[in-house]
Amino acid sequence: MKPMTAVMTAAVFSVLSLNACGGSEKSRIQEQTEARFQLNPHPKQAYRLRIKINDAPGPLKLMGNFGVGYKAENCSYVINHLEGVSSNPKKDVENQVRQLGDFEYETVVYTDAILDEDYFGEGICHWKPDGFGVAFKATGHPEETKFNFGDFLDDLMEKKTLTKYYWKWSYPYFTREDGSISPDFVNFGITSPELYSAEEHKEMFTITVTLEEI
Repeated sequence: MKPMTAVMTAAVFSVLSLNACGGSEKSRIQEQTEARFQLNPHPKQAYRLRIKINDAPGPLKLMGNFGVGYKAENCSYVINHLEGVSSNPKKDVENQVRQLGDFEYETVVYTDAILDEDYFGEGICHWKPDGFGVAFKATGHPEETKFNFGDFLDDLMEKKTLTKYYWKWSYPYFTREDGSISPDFVNFGITSPELYSAEEHKEMFTITVTLEEI
């Protein structure tokens, strides 16, 4: 029987992702405001991140770049004029990834990537990194499972190393009980392998992200 933890987690995150998108006034205002936030032309706080995949059931292709989200928690702006809903400024930054081997990658991220500035006429907005994410597929085909590694950069900076475990049975596709393929399935991995037996561990592969200050 296929463990349901990863399936349920993927479903929850998929719903959250869908709710965060759309053509509403809220998302339009966020997009327009985000475009105003400037990259720091002279960032100094650099970290090297290495990504290593172990025991993969087959080839894995990097999908896009390494994304880092930033947030200025000391500032806010209205994102829905009708409801008066406000939000902290946020901006996503993509970082180029260099492939070191078949299952090893490297990138450099800056914790001061966004320019601290008075964007709203109410004082300097101070930016800090929030979450990060990177994803892989077997070949990049749309119907293939996306193996997503995402977490908070603060956690990685504190622990220096983060590892997630992924069920091999979802590679390259997630197959339903009737044998059909479930398109756009996302496997977000698990962080508590001790909940499973040594035999079940053989049915998993891992993605590990390590960080070091440059």
